[in-house]
Amino acid sequence: MPTISTAESVTLLRAAGALQPERELRNPDLLASRVLPWWPPLPALIKVPGIRLLISRAIRKKHAAGMWYEVIRTKYMDDVLSASTAAGASQVVLLGAGFDSRVHRLRKALGTASVFEVDQPHMSARKQECVRTLPEHGVRYVTVDLEKEDLDGVLQSAGFDQTLRTVVLWSGVTPYLRAESVETTLRWFARLAPGSSLVFDYCWQEILDGTAVIPEAQAILRQVAARGEPWRWGIRRGRAEELLAAHRLHLVEDLEAAAAQRRYLTRPDGSVQGPIWFFGGFVHAQVPRSRH
Repeated sequence: MPTISTAESVTLLRAAGALQPERELRNPDLLASRVLPWWPPLPALIKVPGIRLLISRAIRKKHAAGMWYEVIRTKYMDDVLSASTAAGASQVVLLGAGFDSRVHRLRKALGTASVFEVDQPHMSARKQECVRTLPEHGVRYVTVDLEKEDLDGVLQSAGFDQTLRTVVLWSGVTPYLRAESVETTLRWFARLAPGSSLVFDYCWQEILDGTAVIPEAQAILRQVAARGEPWRWGIRRGRAEELLAAHRLHLVEDLEAAAAQRRYLTRPDGSVQGPIWFFGGFVHAQVPRSRH
């Protein structure tokens, strides 16, 4: 059986979350199963009518924490994207887009904004093949390796305008990068137009250096390392503002996963769905409207 990549795994979790019976708790990515490729065949089973609900139930039973984490990550980043475009952002950048479906499912929120999907060449090619039959906003596919290439130059060659207010979604990427690559990307973002927003998720540095031993986190670390995609970078708990300040960026919110769970997975009766991966959080940063 071929190895399932991280991009396929998280898309499968989104697809399973979109099939949950409670409407208010579902993952809003209703296109996740459609953008999954047919190969490898194991995750593609969720595309098959008649058995997709069985697959979804099996994932909820065996991988509940990951599936519910994907629900809150999708909802939070959707919210930042929608709020940013409503406030005037005219460009959207999806860094490490994977099998992201936002350009197809959030067309109203995107409006006339220009969308740039950034990923490595092989991943971008696979994504484009999978979405050929879906209606499209007019996305520009940009290929770059954040560990080796100049993001700024490649984006500008694709028509990106650094002077326009932009919203950047960086979903499920930072843990896999070297610290230098994260810093380089933050420096690039800090040069964008005032009022531009960046949202990304992160893990706690403490689980990477072993100062916090959390069994669920250690299991994830082993899984991603076995796929040849080890986690390398994190933020010490409560230190996101310090990280951003070094780049003269404004912290809008550092939302720990447990708080996001309460925000997005609370039922009308007040009960909270779980479990989730709780050893990290979500950062919403902005380029200050005044650089002084």
